[in-house]
Amino acid sequence: MKRILALSLVLSMTLAVFGQQDEEKKLTRKERREIQKQEQKALSEQQAKVLALAIDKKHWVLEANTLSNKRGSTVNVNSTLNFIAVEGEEAFVQLGSNSGMGQNGVGGVSVRGKVTKYEVKKNEKKGTYFITVYVTSALGSFDIRLDSNPDGQIANATVQGNRSSRVQYRGIIVPIPQSSVYKGTPVI
Repeated sequence: MKRILALSLVLSMTLAVFGQQDEEKKLTRKERREIQKQEQKALSEQQAKVLALAIDKKHWVLEANTLSNKRGSTVNVNSTLNFIAVEGEEAFVQLGSNSGMGQNGVGGVSVRGKVTKYEVKKNEKKGTYFITVYVTSALGSFDIRLDSNPDGQIANATVQGNRSSRVQYRGIIVPIPQSSVYKGTPVI
């Protein structure tokens, strides 16, 4: 009797689990894709609102995963060490490597400067941004020209110094609180 009771208990639990799985499988592949697409769209819209606020408040970071020089040579880099940050009236531009060798302590150069001009143009139809930032620092003046898609997941910036040196950053733009960058010692 005990065996029959135990067997029926196990059997009823098994049927309940299979019943739940059947309910989940009732959605067709097309319906699951549509739900996933709607979730992705909602996330993208949320990110676009957060990015718009960060750009308006001048409180953002471009975390670069790729750098290019003026000759077109491209290298993949660590985004925590290679970035452009604008914090109000201050800008911070850093190039770094994992070796840790260099005057900034992170294998490259770090420059902190004062933002002398900040201009944002938004394409209302597409939602894209074009940002121009002029910075004065201990190494001279330079300008940053940045373009981004609406949610900041695709961003390109060119940093041009007054000595014709140019570096292009490619990566993502995030608000400063969401950033994971590591600042080295800036040039004084």
